[in-house]
Amino acid sequence: MTVDLANLGARLRAAGLTEGALLAWAGTRRIPALEWRIPGLLAREPVPAAAALSLFVAGAVLEVDRIGTLPLDELIEADLLERRGDRVRSPVAVLPLTSALVVCDRHDRPDRDDLVRWPDDSSYHLASALGPGRRPRWLDLACGSGFAPLSRPELASEIRGHDLNERAVRYARLGAALSGCRHLTAEEADIGETHAPAALVTCNAPIPGDADAAIWRRADDGFFARMWPAAKACTAPDGEVVVHSVVSGVPRELPGEVVVVLYTPPDERGFSITWWRPSGPVRRVVAYRELTQARPHLEPRDRDDALAGHLTPADE
Repeated sequence: MTVDLANLGARLRAAGLTEGALLAWAGTRRIPALEWRIPGLLAREPVPAAAALSLFVAGAVLEVDRIGTLPLDELIEADLLERRGDRVRSPVAVLPLTSALVVCDRHDRPDRDDLVRWPDDSSYHLASALGPGRRPRWLDLACGSGFAPLSRPELASEIRGHDLNERAVRYARLGAALSGCRHLTAEEADIGETHAPAALVTCNAPIPGDADAAIWRRADDGFFARMWPAAKACTAPDGEVVVHSVVSGVPRELPGEVVVVLYTPPDERGFSITWWRPSGPVRRVVAYRELTQARPHLEPRDRDDALAGHLTPADE
């Protein structure tokens, strides 16, 4: 039996692996808010209606007769379930995101070098900072599980993700297949490699300075020195680069139009979104926007507000 992953993903969503069901079950649809709720979710009596969420989000071990309408054999063949006797568990997390499914490591997997971790708030900042409109091509550097493209697949006709972590590439491909997102592909590549030009180039950069951290949250000393030139080389004429990073990782000498908006308070380590148009008019604006419950992540309008002088100027 060869599993049709797009069909399998549709069946998982039909069985309740959706954002709406997640909200009703866990009280939130935002993935970073789930991890601390998982002990309470696991303590509940499992019911078939929430079997998909229990298995693939909370990481529960369930008896086979508790999994309801989930296609057991297909999930086992796709390596999304493991069976031991009359019990099953998922070796990975499969998380609902808008109309897509994101595959990453379980929340309880040890913080090893090749960990493909759950999306965090930086993932949401990058995805929500991307302006609307259909581009011919989008290149996502250090793509991880493919969160940004899977959350915004409408932004390009062709989407290519690249990551140094082979597990991340494999999970990004699996997430794209389960989501039926045929225009998203992923390949293993270093951040400094160049690729065919794209109208949109993105990167959710790891954090520099922690050589012992897992690969998803560390940047070696040369990461940013390689990333920015590679991003410029991959950007089509009149294209845009959008990067989430520590503000200290944004060079002062970037050419063209650079708009940096910080969202962390002045007394905390500075994290920001940078909108960079290498072929744009020469100007640099650095500003701060306070996050609110109504607007918890940065958006394209923050770039416009920074350029218009409607945000508080900030130091880098």
